[in-house]
Order: sequence, then C-alpha cells, then structure tokens
Amino acid sequence: RCTSAPRRPPRTHPHVRFAAMMRRAAVAAAAGVARRASPTSASGLTIPVPTNSATSAWRAWTAAESTNGRIAGVATARAWSATPSSGFAASAASRSSTTASSSVASSSAHPPSAETLRKIFVFNAVPFVAFGFIDNTVLIYAGDAIDNSVGVAFGLSSLAAAAMGQIFSDTSGVLFGGAIEAWVLRAGFIMPTLTAEQNVMRVTRTTSTAGKVCGVIAGCCLGLLNLLLIDPHAAEKAKEEKEFTAVFRAIMDEGHNVVGCAAASLWIVDYDKRELWTRASSGNKMDDAVVRRPFGCGIVGDVATTGKVSNVADCSKHPKFDVSVDADGVTGFTTHSALTGPVVDEHGRVVAVVQLVNKG
Repeated sequence: RCTSAPRRPPRTHPHVRFAAMMRRAAVAAAAGVARRASPTSASGLTIPVPTNSATSAWRAWTAAESTNGRIAGVATARAWSATPSSGFAASAASRSSTTASSSVASSSAHPPSAETLRKIFVFNAVPFVAFGFIDNTVLIYAGDAIDNSVGVAFGLSSLAAAAMGQIFSDTSGVLFGGAIEAWVLRAGFIMPTLTAEQNVMRVTRTTSTAGKVCGVIAGCCLGLLNLLLIDPHAAEKAKEEKEFTAVFRAIMDEGHNVVGCAAASLWIVDYDKRELWTRASSGNKMDDAVVRRPFGCGIVGDVATTGKVSNVADCSKHPKFDVSVDADGVTGFTTHSALTGPVVDEHGRVVAVVQLVNKG
C-alpha cells in the first residue's frame, strides 16, 4: 500500500519574509508612539491607534504628521527615540549616556598628589640610572679595546672605534633590560595605582618622562668614572709608535749607512710615562725590537735631561753608561763609543735623542 508523505507548506521567498518583518516592525513602532505621545495634539485632535492593524497604525502616524505639523513631529520623534523597539535609538542613547558619564568622570578626576608624583618619578628614574651606567661602561671599555687593537692595526680614528663600541653598548642594553626591570621590582619600587584619567594627565606623563631623563643622565655620569681606570691616551701612543716606525727606518737606516757606525737608534721621550723608547734600532741583534728605559737612565737619558750633545770615546769609563744594554743582548756587541745628541721642537723641548754607536 502506498502512503503519501504529508506535504510541506510552500517556502516563502526571502523578499516576502523581509517585507512582512518590516511591516510588523512598523506596526510595533507606531503602536509605541501612540501609547507614549500625548492623546491630545496641539490642535486638540485625539489620535486613536489600534494595535491590531498595520494599515490603521500607518494612517494614524500619517495623520499625526500632517495635522500637527512641526510640533507633532517633534513629539513623535521624541517618542520614537524613547521607544525600546528601535535598536538604533537605544544604541544612540547608550552612547550618549556613556559619553556624558565619562565626561563627568574626567572632569571630576583629581590629579595625583605630590607624594604619588614623587613615587612615579623614582619608579621611572631608578631603572634608567642602571641603563645609563651599563650603556656608558660597555661603550668605554669596548671602544677602548677596539681602539687599541683594530684602530691601531688599521689606523682607525678614536671616533670610529667609539661608534663600533656603541654596537656592543646597545646590545647590552637589550640583553640586560629585563634583568634590570626585575631587579627594580624586587628592590621594592612599585608604580603607584592610578585611574585611567590620571594616567593620561599631562602632569603624570611629564613626571614620568622627567624621571627617565634624569635617571639616564645620572647613570651616564656614573659610567664616566670608568675613565679613571683606563689610559685614554694608550691608543694614541700606540698609533704614534706605529707612525714613528716608518720614520725611524727612513732616518736611521740612512744614518747608519752614511756615518758608517755599528748601530744607530732614535729614542723618543715620553714625558707622561717618564721613559724613553726606541723601535727601529738598525744594525743590532734585536733589530726592530721595542726597547724602553726609564727617564734619566744611561747616556741617552742624560742627554734627554740636559739637552746637550755627548761624545763618549770609551763608554765603559762613563758614569752614565747603562751596562744593561749590552748585558740584555740589545746591541749584540760590546759598546765602545757613542755619539748622542738631542732632537728639540720649536719650543726648545727635547722630544727625541739620536745615538750612533761604535763608529768605525
């Protein structure tokens, strides 16, 4: 036996369903307006609005607009805006109330107290003191190491070495940033609790910025104390020694060959370290070796001190002769005679000493 399934009602087109929904919304809105509006208009006309007919509601709405004019329209608009059935009106009212409440709250918010501002300043200043100290410390030591090594080898300026040291300085700031902030919190420095309105106030932001600026300046100034632990002129002296090497070779090789002596040397006077040093000593056993002697030591030191030429025929009998030069194997032979003379600058100060040994 064949049984037929119950027939489903025909589907309604979406446009038809949407139109019916809009009609129902219009009926509800008109009914709400009629209930909330005054029953007597400006001209004394009473508008009955049935709630069971969309046509009657629409006619009542139109009659109110056409009869009462602007006054009825204003009353109708006010009633419609107060109708809960309108989502837009409810949203607008909600936004208006929120804006009004926040305006009242911001206008009634009090600025932070002086004690709170002091805590904000300290909380922002302390970590930046550590940041500034670490940044300047790493910059000084890294720049000095680069200047003494790469700078001397390739003839870089101290400014270029400092710029390269800044790379290590900034990297250390990134690496130690979290550790510094954690240390500040463990030390008991806590940011005061502020309201949202107090956080955006100008006085709060200004105090926070001032704390950071003062902190990083203080930290950098403390980092400058590291300059007392290093020799800031070491790189410059190393570069000068490298430049003097070529000059030594050009001058002393010619002097060694022209004069016909066993060895020739040029000693530079270092008044800061109170010593004399030579590098390009031509003709001896330790050719191109760096030899340093205290200021005033030996015949060279005596000439550097007095500024007078010394011609010694027998060095073994001279009271100022430094026997350690021969004993250390610097010359590689026994020194018999020495002609030593000063090199002065335009101010008459001795800057170097030339010495010719064992003229044949």
